[in-house]
Amino acid sequence: MTTKVPNLFAQLPTDAPRNRLGLAIWMTNPEHPLTARTWVNRVWEQLFGKGLVETLEDLGTQGSEPTHQELLDYLAWQFTHDQQWSLKQLLKNIVLSATYQQDAKVTPVHLAKDPLNLWYARAPRVRLSAEQVRDQALVVSGLISSKMYGPSVMPDQPEGIWSSPYNGARWQASEGDNRYRRGLYTFWKRSSPYPSFVTFDATSREVCAARRLRTNTPLQALVTLNDPVYISAARALAQMMHREKDLSAKIAFGYQSAVGQAITQEKKAILEALYMDALQDFQAAPDEAKAMVETQKDSQTQVEVAALMVVANVIMNLDEFITKS
Repeated sequence: MTTKVPNLFAQLPTDAPRNRLGLAIWMTNPEHPLTARTWVNRVWEQLFGKGLVETLEDLGTQGSEPTHQELLDYLAWQFTHDQQWSLKQLLKNIVLSATYQQDAKVTPVHLAKDPLNLWYARAPRVRLSAEQVRDQALVVSGLISSKMYGPSVMPDQPEGIWSSPYNGARWQASEGDNRYRRGLYTFWKRSSPYPSFVTFDATSREVCAARRLRTNTPLQALVTLNDPVYISAARALAQMMHREKDLSAKIAFGYQSAVGQAITQEKKAILEALYMDALQDFQAAPDEAKAMVETQKDSQTQVEVAALMVVANVIMNLDEFITKS
């Protein structure tokens, strides 16, 4: 005997959205005008780095005034009426706009008239969030796991950082491709959060945070240069680069894969010089190359891949890689 599952949407008012995420938003308080405005403002902030109302945590009298009040009202009206509280349609509407698809280059005129880009004369340049920086490195290197749902996982991290004196629990790196799942699934402990995420301004979750504030510190470069996850990503990218026919093609492939555009001759020359310096160092210390590559290849291949790892690691530390523009 089979049990018939009731149709949730059939029991709702006719004006309720017909998608589950939109329904969850709608049920918070569909009649209040701030509900839609708040969601639109948050989506705008994720795409542009700053909301139409900068203070995401306060759309009231104590917060900032909207830079574009009529635009916020219009998008909120569309969100509730034409789009039926569909976040996918809201996102599509914004990213297909001419405002979002502008070039991020700053001209002297724009810089003088609008240094903070409040009027959106150019596209924003925003450093990716902590989870996005890690996920992008995994995507570019081909290591990312597409597995969805399930319990949290423990990616690689240096020994001795995570400790639990109350119950003696230890950080046990997950096996297989679980260690390369999206940052969304990373195990989180309030008293000892995942260190690379905190360095890139993720919150510790000990207190409620309505928005994250972006910083730019040397510690962030140390993470992307030395964290085990980024070393693994550099190794995987270097192995893909090594399949190309010559050094110029290898570097061009690595840069194109990471940044999404062709490399300039000036940058290529710098990276080729870096490769040659690293190659000489590893030829003088083949055991170090073997330890970096971690695969059973002939010694010459290990040396070449190790040198390409250095190049790949630098590419994934470029401003173009960790910045959305």
